Formats: sequence, C-alpha cells, structure tokens
Amino acid sequence: MDFEKYPEEHCKKAPELLKEINASEELVHAICSHGYGICSEVKPEKQMEKILFAVDELTGLIWAAAKMRPSKSTKDMEVSSLKKKFKDKKFAAGCSRETIQKGAEELGWNLEELFEKTILAMRESEDKVEEQMQGILK
Repeated sequence: MDFEKYPEEHCKKAPELLKEINASEELVHAICSHGYGICSEVKPEKQMEKILFAVDELTGLIWAAAKMRPSKSTKDMEVSSLKKKFKDKKFAAGCSRETIQKGAEELGWNLEELFEKTILAMRESEDKVEEQMQGILK
C-alpha cells in the first residue's frame, strides 16, 4: 500500500492514503496491523489480520525459495524444502524468521502448518499473479 512510495513511513502513511479512498476503519486496521512490532503499533486482532501478519514475511521467503527451484514456481514446492531454507539464516536473510514464528504462534499454528497453508495459497494464485505482472511489465 505505501511501501514502494514511502518505505521509511511503511504502515504510517497507509491510514492517510486509505482515507483518501474512503476505506473503512476495519480495513485500515487490518493493513496497518501487518507491520505490528516492526513498523506499526497496531496489533492484529481478527483472524484475517493475524494471518496477514504471519504470512507477510513468509511469502517473501517462499517466493525467494521458489525462484531458486528449477521450475521457478511454488507449484512443486514441498514443506520439507521450505523448512530447510527457513533454517538457513543466510538464505533470504531479510525475511525475519522471528516474525514468521511469532505469527504462527499468534494463530496457534506450528510452523509446518503455516508453511503448508501459505504454499498452497500461493500455488493457487501463482498463475493469476504472473499473468497480472506480465500485463504490468508490457
């Protein structure tokens, strides 16, 4: 929402930008809560907010791992291979393992469950995201 234009004000500029489009307070809270403890003091409260918080860093790790695969895809990624990448602190070092772990705990899930659900969700939407990205890059 605001990271590309205002990286130093991530989650702080979002409420102002969202008000410009008359976004609901519920939506503002959800978006801002994904950066809880990192760049925002808005705590995730609803299940959807907790999931967003948990997967924000994780999707970056998964996508980095997918790009290293021969297929360059999540479609053939297994939880076991993601677990290996997660344990390697040098791989995608910018992805906070601590935040991912905290997100899983907030949901009451173990890491394996969070990994599996996130891989499956990314796998399901990968073609559509790729198609949209190609449209943007043309």
